[in-house]
Amino acid sequence: MVVAAVLVASAAYVLMARDDAPYGDVSVEQGWSLIQDRPNLVILDVRTAAEYEEGHIPGAVNIPVQEIEERLGELDPSSEYLVYCRTGNRSSVAVQVMKAAGLDRVYHMSEGITAWVSAGYPVAG
Repeated sequence: MVVAAVLVASAAYVLMARDDAPYGDVSVEQGWSLIQDRPNLVILDVRTAAEYEEGHIPGAVNIPVQEIEERLGELDPSSEYLVYCRTGNRSSVAVQVMKAAGLDRVYHMSEGITAWVSAGYPVAG
């Protein structure tokens, strides 16, 4: 019984320690770490063009959530994405659309750029 528990715990640790961290919701702190650790990560801002121009995460690409379905062809299925909006509502919709289209390497910064700015992380624009 103890051996089985140790094996399960070891397997869980190995899965957590792997480079391919589970995709899904991440905090702004985790988003910052992903940006630092993954140079090929595509940062996707799904707010309006006007909001994007007011300030965005440096290096972010802007595809407003209203255009995401028609612009899916611009997204590479082999890329990893960090998707955000202002507070997490629009980005959650964008993530659902992306996943339905087979883009499953997606991190969702669920607190949005509002929390990013409050935490003191850099903004461009």
